[in-house]
Amino acid sequence: MKSTASAHRLILVLFLLIVISLPAAEPDPRFTPEMAEFVKRFKGGGMLNDGSTRPTPAESLAACKVADGLRWELAAAEPMVRQPLNMHFDERGRLWVVQYLQYPFPAGLKITKYDQYLRAIYDKVPPPPPNHFKGADRITILESTRGDGVFDKSKDFVSDLNIARSVVTGRGGVWVLNPPYLLFYPDKNRDDIPDGPPEVKLSGFGLEDTHSGANSLAWGPDGWLYGAHGSTCTADIKGVKFLGQAIWRYHPVSGDFEVFAEGGGNTFSVEFDAQGRLFSGSNYGQTRGLHYAQGALYIKGWSKHGPAMSPYRFGWFEHMAHKGYEPRFPQAMLYYEGGAIPQYEGHIVVGMAL
Repeated sequence: MKSTASAHRLILVLFLLIVISLPAAEPDPRFTPEMAEFVKRFKGGGMLNDGSTRPTPAESLAACKVADGLRWELAAAEPMVRQPLNMHFDERGRLWVVQYLQYPFPAGLKITKYDQYLRAIYDKVPPPPPNHFKGADRITILESTRGDGVFDKSKDFVSDLNIARSVVTGRGGVWVLNPPYLLFYPDKNRDDIPDGPPEVKLSGFGLEDTHSGANSLAWGPDGWLYGAHGSTCTADIKGVKFLGQAIWRYHPVSGDFEVFAEGGGNTFSVEFDAQGRLFSGSNYGQTRGLHYAQGALYIKGWSKHGPAMSPYRFGWFEHMAHKGYEPRFPQAMLYYEGGAIPQYEGHIVVGMAL
């Protein structure tokens, strides 16, 4: 009996030693303790994971239904590229891709609270590269060395970015939208290696919601660099303040910054047609995106996004009218003028989440 009791005491002591030696649970680095508890109890939260296995790229391709006269091909897949958010073809036919791997929480920041619209308030403003809080995002160049449209070669132009949203090449380097900054990486000899640290061209893009920040860099026909801005982030750039969705532009020589048009849904994508007209997608109900005219005001949530920037606007434009299939919305669009698919020439082609 004594030996049994001694054994039990020994087991208990060992158990206590193990428990005592276990490290305390690390606090979530993304939140203050109060916000961690709020997120835990928020009824809209939870793990978005049903335990299903991931299909292979080939299985995903086989499961897609393709319209008559079209062919569906796999150009790139994991592990070459993961979580692509934005892409841009350069003049050499290579595809530049933003891999949005740090999403949804910026590295090095803590959320101190959310406002009534679930806009996150952070404890600090992140510094720009090279002295930034290193994240997981990267800008990757994909190349089809065989010229068959299948990308078989990849190279990271820059990595360790923190909530990188868009990339475009031009004017002697590479432009990266990495809120709160618009960055320019000089690459004068075009060797795909930055000549040095990036130049901060703009600062003040909000980070309150990484689903809907500044996005979609695109060169306009006027030589300005255009971008979109989502609905749940603020902006204060060179004294220009706006709350929510807009199309903005930056002049790469003069440094001027302007809001081209304001309003819309959760504005995402910038698309120009051959006439210089600007289109953008949105997640606003059962709509089909917007045709943005300079200086125009478009519908928005007035209590959330505030009044019009100009007091001399007395009305607003709606999303583009459409007929046929009604549900869902396009988050990105293409005004097709390529010539290779005649039946779609002059039509807007959209990708819609189902």
